[in-house]
Amino acid sequence: MAKDPDIHKPKSDTASESSKETIADKIKAASKSDKSAKSKRPNNFKKRLEKLGIRKRPNRKVTTILIAGVVAIVIIFIAIFGVLIYKYKQDNRAVRAVATVIPYPVVSVNGSVLWNDATYSDYLFELASVEKFYKSQQEDLTTAANKSKLSGIKTQIIGELQDRILIAQLARKYKIKISQKDIDDQFNSLQTSAGGPAKVKQTLQTLYGWTIPQFKKELSYKLLESKLANAVSTDPKLNAAALAQSKDIKQQIDAGADFATLAKKYSADSSAAQGGDLGYFKKGDNDAAFDAAAFSLKVGQVSQPVLTQYGYDIIKVTDIKGDGTIRASHILIKTVDLDTWLQQQRNAAKIRKYLKP
Repeated sequence: MAKDPDIHKPKSDTASESSKETIADKIKAASKSDKSAKSKRPNNFKKRLEKLGIRKRPNRKVTTILIAGVVAIVIIFIAIFGVLIYKYKQDNRAVRAVATVIPYPVVSVNGSVLWNDATYSDYLFELASVEKFYKSQQEDLTTAANKSKLSGIKTQIIGELQDRILIAQLARKYKIKISQKDIDDQFNSLQTSAGGPAKVKQTLQTLYGWTIPQFKKELSYKLLESKLANAVSTDPKLNAAALAQSKDIKQQIDAGADFATLAKKYSADSSAAQGGDLGYFKKGDNDAAFDAAAFSLKVGQVSQPVLTQYGYDIIKVTDIKGDGTIRASHILIKTVDLDTWLQQQRNAAKIRKYLKP
């Protein structure tokens, strides 16, 4: 029988499997080749970048060197201006500009160069104010003739900056605060008595070179000092001795001792020479506590010791007029005053002065 040319002999299973393996191997090999090519590309690109000096990851050593370089430059910069300030006492425009940014300390109180200190910028501001004032009075402090005077003024400024820090610390112990209202009220009162806003502004600029905000800041220091002075003078713990003395004097008066004689002997007021006589006065002329006691007395009566901002007062009314004015004498036993007490606090404080004029 003749073979049909369109009928082929079927391929064996082995041949079929071999063909499948060959195709699979080819796909697998192609996949490996593609992966190998992909893996080589980044490496080649990385090598090319490295040849050009470019690295994908930052060089830690270079970064550290750069940071150290910047720090070194800053330290050198601070040191250079520190020499200009502390050694040569420079106050040119560049120094003033740097001092407003870098707080070079002038003096510290119970602190260090980093806290509880006054800065060179503070010092320069106060110095410029003083020089401006003297110049407005036709006196130049920068001349050779005034060299000694200027040196004394500079020392005084540092002392005042020191006391501002100390007063602020002591005020916190007494829980004393100055509000913006306190400052504004005091400023408005001064402004009214000085001729109005325009006059005040012109005067401050002419005499001290101050703006209104700068003057208010200076005013806040004075208000805080005044409140502290009152707190100190009325502190029973600080003034136990004065109270005891005033009580003893009152007992002597009650026992028949002459008021005027005791006033001459013990009173710390300028009226002591006149036996404590204050003459005639009306309500509101004296300390509020003093007035409250004085205007409650009859002629010839003597008050108990009254604590005022000046000390313990023993008051005797000698005459009362129909218009409400009275005449009285007093014996003043002074309580601790701020200046005396502050000196004690200075002696006990840790004070470091970094600038010597």
